[in-house]
Amino acid sequence: MTRTLRTSALYAILALVAVSTFAQDRPLVGTVIDVDEGRGRLQVELDDASATRVMIETDSVSTTYHNFGTVIAGKPEIFTGSSGLSNIRLGDRIDVRGPVRGEGVYRANRVTLVGRDVPAAPTGVGQTRNPTTSASTPTDDRVTGPTVATSRIEGTVRQINEREGRIVVQTTDRRMITVRTGRTTAVWYRNQQYTIANLEVGDRIRVDYDTRDAAADEIAARRIDVTASVQDTAGTATNSNTVTILEGRVTRIEGDSVFVDDGRGEMRVDMRDAEDNRGEVLRAADLRVGDRVEITGSYNRVGDIFAASTVRFEAGPDAVRDDSGSPIVRFGLVSLTGTFVETLEDASTLGFRDRETNQLVRIWAADDLVVRTKANTYTTAESLRVNDTAVVTAFRDWQGNLVAQTIRLRNR
Repeated sequence: MTRTLRTSALYAILALVAVSTFAQDRPLVGTVIDVDEGRGRLQVELDDASATRVMIETDSVSTTYHNFGTVIAGKPEIFTGSSGLSNIRLGDRIDVRGPVRGEGVYRANRVTLVGRDVPAAPTGVGQTRNPTTSASTPTDDRVTGPTVATSRIEGTVRQINEREGRIVVQTTDRRMITVRTGRTTAVWYRNQQYTIANLEVGDRIRVDYDTRDAAADEIAARRIDVTASVQDTAGTATNSNTVTILEGRVTRIEGDSVFVDDGRGEMRVDMRDAEDNRGEVLRAADLRVGDRVEITGSYNRVGDIFAASTVRFEAGPDAVRDDSGSPIVRFGLVSLTGTFVETLEDASTLGFRDRETNQLVRIWAADDLVVRTKANTYTTAESLRVNDTAVVTAFRDWQGNLVAQTIRLRNR
């Protein structure tokens, strides 16, 4: 009996050692979806069928990183601590070895790069080496894990928040998208790698993002390519990367610009790309002298022009008001040139793509509104077809609604 108990205890101890050894050596292979250098943490989505997301804790002294550098003197370069962590990028596939710290949390003793979309630079972060004698980081072309579904958007950078790792991009269809980035998100321009700190308001970029975490107005970038730098565009007003707010009163309006007195002097504000807080196009003519404005945007490099992106305003004391005393500050006639993308046959209002701004606007129109054709004959609004091109004169009421007054077709 005593021998049996001793044997059982021995087997229990051996089993415990085996489990402990397994926990120490268990390989975790997956894709990096978040990097927090400040806390020394990685979030990884595993390649297994459950697609489990786990947290990897690293040590600034003992965690080693393999395959993130090249070969030095016939031996592979091995990074340690924070310098190794700095070499990890979002989208990297890595192999992590280390014990379990808790449910879904692991302690990394060894991190090995399995593969990445773009090879690493020949010089590792925080390392000193001769780039001319080093090859690029090896990558595994035999990736066996699931392929991350990605998609792509293109647009213009409108705001940059480097501290929070967020940028606001205005897409080609005039949508505003927030792009989340990590410390290791690569920004590529002319085959050179940069960071989001190098981006500038006005840069045109292409963003590859992970569709798994994408929302209607927010995405997580895996890679950013600068297709056109604002510095290469002569005469562009929005060529500063400092987003700020200009407050003051409108003193005069000239063409596409308004002049605002902020208490220190008069500043010219470029309104060509401005929108109100509802995301609708706001032109200089929509403001009135005396209006109090709060404008988000950026100064040009000279500092004599402020490019507006979002404008909030309060009517001045001389504004026209309705019977209830509310200011009427947006009424007036506007002329739009563009293409119909939705007709009265499909909706209660006309869908019209403004050629100047590429924005889709809704236009109210009666079914029997007279429409003049290119041949100087006449039809009605209910006969309009998708892809008809036209010049529309519309009345904009105090709520911003567009009511068609005249429609002239250009294609028939």
